[in-house]
Amino acid sequence: MEMEIFVVTNLDAENSEEVIRKLGSVLLENGFVKPSFIPATIERERSVPTGLELMGGINVALPHAGVEHVIKPALAVAKLKKEVEFRRMDEPESKIPVRIVFMPAIENPHSYIVTLQKLVEIFKNPDLMREIAGRENPNEIKSLLASHLARILSR
Repeated sequence: MEMEIFVVTNLDAENSEEVIRKLGSVLLENGFVKPSFIPATIERERSVPTGLELMGGINVALPHAGVEHVIKPALAVAKLKKEVEFRRMDEPESKIPVRIVFMPAIENPHSYIVTLQKLVEIFKNPDLMREIAGRENPNEIKSLLASHLARILSR
């Protein structure tokens, strides 16, 4: 499964919805998602929050929309300029401060769950997450993610 990766560092946003709009725009402008992707992702985040508290203190969020809003598979990643609160996946009534946002655009219903599981595998690797958090160069982050995803996907 080939997946284009876009990385934005120092993304400035006041809240989770603004993060979703800005990161979703990257996918939209590059032709990977339909215009419906951003509103669908915002709507989904309201009902099914995606904030994840990780070991190592680098929290992430995984906002995404259904396959019907996607043209081609991609992954947009944002390192935020400052932490933004997302509602927790495991406790929707609480919020956590998030530093890195992963926004997958998944077109194939069969690879949907698998792709999300692969991303969660990356999140469970505290060394990799620290390395991503410590980098400022988008290309370095992209190649780190690409090599880890390739290794996970080849199993």
